[in-house]
Amino acid sequence: MAYIVVYTRWPSDVIPEIVKKAIEVARKFPEDESLGESVVPNAVKGTLDGITTLSVTLVKEGKLEEGLRRAMATLAMYASIPGFEYSIETWATLEEAYGAIGQKPPE
Repeated sequence: MAYIVVYTRWPSDVIPEIVKKAIEVARKFPEDESLGESVVPNAVKGTLDGITTLSVTLVKEGKLEEGLRRAMATLAMYASIPGFEYSIETWATLEEAYGAIGQKPPE
C-alpha cells in the first residue's frame, strides 16, 4: 500500500469555475472505494496566493497504477481553468519505509 497525495492551487477569482467543475468531476468520477481509503478527502486553505487543497488516499495493494491514472484524469478536467495547478505525489507508508531497510516499525 502507498499514499497518493494531491495538492491543488488556483487563484481566488476562479472559485466559481472551480466549484462548477468540481460538481462535474464528482458526477463523472464518484468515489471508488475499491481503489483505497480517503484518509484526507479534501483539506482547503485560503492564502494571499489563492486557494490550496490537499487530499490523501491510502491505496489498496495492487491499485496504485489505477489510482494514479484516476487522479490524473480527474485533475485534467480542471486544465482549462486559468491558474489551476496541481501535483500528484506517491508516498510510502511507514511499514513500506521500514520494510525498505529490512525492519519493522516500532509498536
